[in-house]
Amino acid sequence: MTTYYDESGRLSGLAVDALRGPQVTLDGLRLVGRTPSRLEDEFHDYAASRGHEVRYSQLADPWAPQLGLVLRVQRAGDVVLSRPVFVARSWAGRCGDTTEGAIPMTEWQTFA
Repeated sequence: MTTYYDESGRLSGLAVDALRGPQVTLDGLRLVGRTPSRLEDEFHDYAASRGHEVRYSQLADPWAPQLGLVLRVQRAGDVVLSRPVFVARSWAGRCGDTTEGAIPMTEWQTFA
């Protein structure tokens, strides 16, 4: 896992490695190490059923500000797998914004 901290040193973000895990679920929806297109469809269904909005980052990653969750991808050889990034409420409103959000640029550059 990769951890991200705000300016005061508080844990504010956590990215789960697509290959090493651990597996994390959201009401039974597996988020780690999945085929992104399949997970995206299930994520949309989950969000819609709860009245949450799904947006897309500048890198086409789906994210939901109400959940503080960005569904990133990570290369695994010749394929890509899902790498969820969870953020604190203070970062949630712009967690999918790769230029003005609080998630450090290293997250967007490393696994794009």
